[in-house]
Amino acid sequence: MRRELVKISGMACPACAKGIERAVEGLRGVARAAVVFDRGELELNYDERVLPGLAMRDAVAGIARGVAEETRRMSANVPLTGLGCTTRASRVIEDLEKMSGVISASVDMKSKRLSVTFDPAIINYAGIKSAIGCAR
Repeated sequence: MRRELVKISGMACPACAKGIERAVEGLRGVARAAVVFDRGELELNYDERVLPGLAMRDAVAGIARGVAEETRRMSANVPLTGLGCTTRASRVIEDLEKMSGVISASVDMKSKRLSVTFDPAIINYAGIKSAIGCAR
């Protein structure tokens, strides 16, 4: 499941925002869509295997009057193997949060998963996975 925050322009009123929200939630692969009218943003949770990022943007652009070219924020969950202690987890988080484009990072030791929020205009998922390569 991928989470994106997409900037939307051209919404005239909160009713427009609700209409966009309902239409986007109806797209195949979309688990949740929430429009914040005051900020002109669409928070979107979707299955990228069903609806790839570019297809999602095209679909949203077809519904909304305007969609910003780039997503500002994305979240990903990365499974970690070989992560034996909280000290190593803290180091992985510190290293990631120093990287340009990483907004936040946390590790769930029980599930051994890294949750990271990042700006895809600055860093991509592959770059994040590469940075944590020694913890995988």
